Amino acid sequence: MCAREKTIFFRDIMDSSSNSLTDILAHWSPVGRSGLLPALIEAQETRGWLSEATLVEIARGLDVPLAEVYGVADFYAHLYTHPVGEKIIRVCDDVPCYLAGSEKICAVIEKRLEIRAGETTPDGKFTYEKVPCLGHCDHAPVVMIANQVHENLDEEKITNLVANLPSPISNL
Repeated sequence: MCAREKTIFFRDIMDSSSNSLTDILAHWSPVGRSGLLPALIEAQETRGWLSEATLVEIARGLDVPLAEVYGVADFYAHLYTHPVGEKIIRVCDDVPCYLAGSEKICAVIEKRLEIRAGETTPDGKFTYEKVPCLGHCDHAPVVMIANQVHENLDEEKITNLVANLPSPISNL
């Protein structure tokens, strides 16, 4: 992509949802640097992920160095600086969940969605991730689908759960 195309692309992105980012920045700019993480979270909630243009605008709006904005966005695993699916499926693979059968849970999800951990379905509906801990170790294994936690899963429960997910569109 040449510089002119990038400028047009980023301008279009910023114009298409500038009101929501403007509102976010208006809310958090009075606290400056302290509003960085909440502004990033809210921007991602409205846009799906944090593009370069979004990060630049947040840096300007909060008067925070761009390097710091990138550093915070890169540090937190639940902030994405690349496109992700509309819904994120997170499977805990920490020791308690692994011992309780998280690998079987992963196999069911991978078969149903036809993707592996770290990938997004071709239709952009789902991104599937293995994560270190979801904080529900006493109810292992645990899966979070679009911020809804599902506990005490086994192959039958996860099969029923993913059966209600739309099938991926193959060969796009």
